Amino acid sequence: MPRIEAVLFDVDGTLLDTRDAWVEAFDGGLSAIGTHPMAGSEAARWIGTPIETIYAERCGLSGEELSRAVQAFQRVEAESIRHGVRAYPGIAEMLAGLGAWRLGAVTNKRRDPTLESLRITGLLDRFVVVLGGDSVPKKKPAPDPIRMAASELHLPPSACAVVGDTENDVMAGKSAGARTIGVTWGYGTRARIEAAGVDHLIEAPQALAPLLRALTPSTGP
Repeated sequence: MPRIEAVLFDVDGTLLDTRDAWVEAFDGGLSAIGTHPMAGSEAARWIGTPIETIYAERCGLSGEELSRAVQAFQRVEAESIRHGVRAYPGIAEMLAGLGAWRLGAVTNKRRDPTLESLRITGLLDRFVVVLGGDSVPKKKPAPDPIRMAASELHLPPSACAVVGDTENDVMAGKSAGARTIGVTWGYGTRARIEAAGVDHLIEAPQALAPLLRALTPSTGP
């Protein structure tokens, strides 16, 4: 296997705790069409899955209703970033310790609110590339975001490690040919991440750099 030269991070549930903003946006999307089949606090277990998929498969929306709900979700999410988003403890320090690797952020959220979320939490400058769900033809769990991020870094996906908190991150990384690292502090569950075939699991942000070094012991930083 090639040595790891880049680390591609999921955002929601991995770098940032965005649950409050997401729940507010989820409820706002349903309010826009006058239906409430599920509360955002209940649906939050699926953060990381494309909102279109959640509304369609879990709430039974389709057609014009689905389109309107998604548009309202996106509007409320953008408005709630400042009061509903924060970095997890230890994330800033973790990123500061990864200077030997090129870093990317790869999320199913739209790129503009992702950039704003990373900016207001003071993390944006750490990333060479930031891709949103609107940056690629297909969102995670498809491999498209990982392949595009690797391409923008002029690397093969096999030289990248994908770090995320859900099975969608693991499936996207594995389908692209990258190595996968699951985190246990986010919205996904250990059982779902392991069932997806994750290569490694870490319990705390400070465990990432030692793991990356251990994966390339002869030539790593």
